[in-house]
Amino acid sequence: MLDTLPPEILSQIAHHLILSACRPPVDLLCTCRSLYAAAAPGLNPNLYASVFRAHYDTAAAQRRFTSLGPSDSPYPNRPRDPSSSARQLTPEPLRPADFVAELRTRTLALERLARVAAEGGDLRVEELWVVYLMLIENDGKNLRHLVPPLTQPGVDVVSLVRDYHDRVLQSPPDFAYPPQRPVDALAMWISWLLDDYNSSTPRQIRALRPYVFAAQQYDLFYAPWTQPRVPVPQRNNQHRVPPPLGPYSSVHTPQDRACTVPAYGRTLSIAPPILAHAAQLRFFTAPGADTPASIPGLGPEVMDMELQSMRALPRPALSSARHDADFERLLVCTNGARSPGRALWAWRGVFTGSWEGTFTFLEFDAFQDMMAGHAAAIYSGPYGEQAQVWKLRETFVRPKPGTPADGPGLPLRGPMVNAGFPADMRPFNPNAIAARAPGRSPEDATIDDALGRQLAALPGYESIPAHEVEAALARAEPGDNLGLLVTGVGHSAWGRFVISGHVRVWDGLLYMVKEYAPFQRGKWLYRGYVLGDGAMVGRWRDTLTPEDYVGYEGTFMLKKRS
Repeated sequence: MLDTLPPEILSQIAHHLILSACRPPVDLLCTCRSLYAAAAPGLNPNLYASVFRAHYDTAAAQRRFTSLGPSDSPYPNRPRDPSSSARQLTPEPLRPADFVAELRTRTLALERLARVAAEGGDLRVEELWVVYLMLIENDGKNLRHLVPPLTQPGVDVVSLVRDYHDRVLQSPPDFAYPPQRPVDALAMWISWLLDDYNSSTPRQIRALRPYVFAAQQYDLFYAPWTQPRVPVPQRNNQHRVPPPLGPYSSVHTPQDRACTVPAYGRTLSIAPPILAHAAQLRFFTAPGADTPASIPGLGPEVMDMELQSMRALPRPALSSARHDADFERLLVCTNGARSPGRALWAWRGVFTGSWEGTFTFLEFDAFQDMMAGHAAAIYSGPYGEQAQVWKLRETFVRPKPGTPADGPGLPLRGPMVNAGFPADMRPFNPNAIAARAPGRSPEDATIDDALGRQLAALPGYESIPAHEVEAALARAEPGDNLGLLVTGVGHSAWGRFVISGHVRVWDGLLYMVKEYAPFQRGKWLYRGYVLGDGAMVGRWRDTLTPEDYVGYEGTFMLKKRS
């Protein structure tokens, strides 16, 4: 009887059957050829694509994978650079067959996670990749498959990941450092993205301390911060004499962080998100977070603001558009030796504005104990946390006409502990504020002076006038060697400071030298990223220890004022 029905009716019957299970109705497909032709995935991909759209969000995938090209492209993982002739290519929307492939991937992954939840077992990186990508594509539908009340197929991912962290983090043997594998990075990021659906105890947050304070153990950067030019020119490594290996030496060689991940009929080469970023976000924003201790000798000003206002940081963003830039960075920054990285235009407007947040530091004796091999000091040592406010300005720069090329990137010849700027930069002008133009604020006058100081340290470079920036970025080619400087002012309980920095275009790493004025509080190097949820996270370190060795380091986190 079924074979007498029109194909569109058979397709509708199959659609309603598939909606509840997200898989082909195998028993029904075996009943007759007509139904098989109407409902088999290979013969009617539009049917399964409509089921996928009913269950899951698709806007992010359409945006992101359109820019990657079709799934049968010889370069399915190569983004199209809007600043190049690739802009003229016709967009390639996802095909129904791509949604069929992703429907199968998600259904199998969620079913396996449900078995792990019911029967126990280890979480696998393959399923966690599926969950992570669902979360950064979420616009409302995806979340229903991951947090109660669940839409099937679904699994309570919050409980799964919490149980995983209880096993991996809560009882490290002899205070050993917890692992830093792709599965750990994905689990930490899933925990952060679902933080509003979770409740963390002080004990669980305390277990994150190694990721936050053990800078020598855990990567925070997509490529070593000591490499301002990435991809790293081969000659850079040939001429560098590596320091003796040991607990105090830094790593300068880029690592290949790529994982192979199936998505929408493609095979992506993509880096896992950086574990320490999510650990910092969780550690400093959780309601049950550690509270900073009083550090002897620093005085009461360390806690000069209420703790709640100090921790007024962004919450996880579960709107897919907020994660587009992070997703692209994971795709094009997998290997600092050869990955193409992002284009300069991508960072326009990311850093400029007012920021507020904190910086933290492990008490120095505890830091020394940690570096001496006593990992227990990370868990028991006191730390301080101090509020700070920044005002940053972006300035795009270019070589002056006739300036000979000096390889890719800015001509930075100074030590990287000074963000690449020469150590003998001219001093700040103490009369900059008094000599400012009418109507110019003291902050802007200070930034003007600091910017002039930066430009003087870049021979042959000039700032691009504001009205020319858009056109310059639109026609920029890799050999043009445009750059982005970031300059600012700020204050903390230690006093007022000036910020001189620049952006590593490849991955958006912001280098900043923070100099207090007057200068009793010294000079500090900051390195960090702006993430999709509106936070800037990173590490600061002293500028006295050479870059070949681990210095005294702490963390910082800020949010942009709206």
